[in-house]
Amino acid sequence: MSKCCKGKCWCRFLPHNWLCLRGLSVLFVVCFYICLVFAVYMAFQIGRHPMITGADMWMALGFYVGQSLAAAVGCLTVAKILKALGKIKHAVAPCHCHEDKEESK
Repeated sequence: MSKCCKGKCWCRFLPHNWLCLRGLSVLFVVCFYICLVFAVYMAFQIGRHPMITGADMWMALGFYVGQSLAAAVGCLTVAKILKALGKIKHAVAPCHCHEDKEESK
């Protein structure tokens, strides 16, 4: 859980506070790669299926693989936005969580 939210409110237990912006960015990059691998897997399976040929195969490839690739691009876009927001947040209001640990030792 992020150590920046040290308040005694119940908001720190909500999922968006479990990871910082950098952690969420990494999570969405992982989702991007999962979607990309799934798109390749679906393309391979649709291409190998003996009952789907001709125009039906291309329509299935375009629809199903296109959806997965669109989800992958969406995940990558969110990851890049979170990374940029993390850099802006660090420049404007740096988190002093790591300094608190060093001072307490």
